[in-house]
Amino acid sequence: MKKRIGALLVFVTIVLLLSIHFGNKQKHSEETVFKKEGIEFWVISDPHYIDKSLTDSGLAFKKIKQTAAGKELEHQKESWQAFINKAIEQKPDMLIITGDLTLNGEKVSAEKLAEFLTQLTDHGIKVFVIPGNHDVNDGWARKFVGEKQEKTEAISTTDFKEIFANFGYQTATNYDKSSLSYAVAVNQQYNFLFLDSNIYPDDGQSQASPTTGGTIRGRTMKWVKEQLETAKQEKKQTLVFMHHNLYPHNQLLSTGFVLNNAEEFKQVLADYQVPIVFSGHIHAQDIMTETIGQHELTEIVSSSFSIAPQGYGVVKLNGQSFDYQKKENASTVAVSQIEDYSAYSKALFIEDGERLGYEQLIDAGLSDSKKLDVAAEFVGQVNYRFFSGNDFSSDKQEADLKVEPGYQIIAENSRFLKEYIDSIIQDKNQSDNQFKKKLTD
Repeated sequence: MKKRIGALLVFVTIVLLLSIHFGNKQKHSEETVFKKEGIEFWVISDPHYIDKSLTDSGLAFKKIKQTAAGKELEHQKESWQAFINKAIEQKPDMLIITGDLTLNGEKVSAEKLAEFLTQLTDHGIKVFVIPGNHDVNDGWARKFVGEKQEKTEAISTTDFKEIFANFGYQTATNYDKSSLSYAVAVNQQYNFLFLDSNIYPDDGQSQASPTTGGTIRGRTMKWVKEQLETAKQEKKQTLVFMHHNLYPHNQLLSTGFVLNNAEEFKQVLADYQVPIVFSGHIHAQDIMTETIGQHELTEIVSSSFSIAPQGYGVVKLNGQSFDYQKKENASTVAVSQIEDYSAYSKALFIEDGERLGYEQLIDAGLSDSKKLDVAAEFVGQVNYRFFSGNDFSSDKQEADLKVEPGYQIIAENSRFLKEYIDSIIQDKNQSDNQFKKKLTD
């Protein structure tokens, strides 16, 4: 009898210890982050933060900036602080970041970014993050010293959970043991799913370069279905956040951006009546809705926070009312040696587009410098228009653009560049900077 009692006591002790250990990770579904019905959250993507301690602004860093697709990398500390100050002043309930938190998975960058985010949590603003394809076990993690690039410590999956423990993982009501995905019971009406859609090697394995493509892996898909079924039984709606795209928001820019198993995942989301998905990755602001069966499923893609105009979404969610508005951060940034940061960061991105124009047209054999200048300037302006989400235009606006000298030069000299411009010159499906909907059960 004494042995049985002793064994029972040991068993009870183990159960208690396990419940304490996992208590902050597998909470009861009735525990919610907010008791109120109406919440406001901000969402950004792809900040690609690199800490200043990793560069001396020498030749190596100048070269990486030239290949950074228009990212503003020199004054990120100032732009982040401006954004943090704005959030503290306006007091949203939550900030959500849908991946590519760091430039190329530098551990130091993640740690310093976490310090910025702590300012928000110190003021009662909840923060939730998920990794992007550049964040975990990235073989490109570098620091820049003079003319050299030197390897720096990359972020492992364990590092990611530890560094960003206070920004989702400790608040999670459930988590996926096979990825960095987790679920949060936001209030009595909504659950949020934060999904790790990235493909990366296990900790301790090297990776020469980050994998661009993404997928919802088999075990994670099973876990997602379990979370959606739980929400359905509780008569709650679910919003989904991930890095990779669900839809091809541009036919020429879809490979490596859309989930490898997007068709399967779209059907799962439709089956469970998920109304909204947020993502990033493509660096372009875009909103797209498809009807799957009888269900309308909308994806909101946030542009990269590292490029002008540093867009961020403001979402007001109150009962069944969903209101999304894109805002811009660049105009509030103050840098002592730059008179107008907004114009400065915009010029960087436009110059990158112009560079694309010059390269393609020169490769196509065009040598007239005046024509090159006109056409390249046209590419830069139209490129910025697309990535900032301002390409929702009328047929007349499209026609007006196509009679401009820059477009005519491109059409005469570069088939590839013409196809690219045609693909970004007009978005007919819906406005990309705002979205309102009445969400139904």
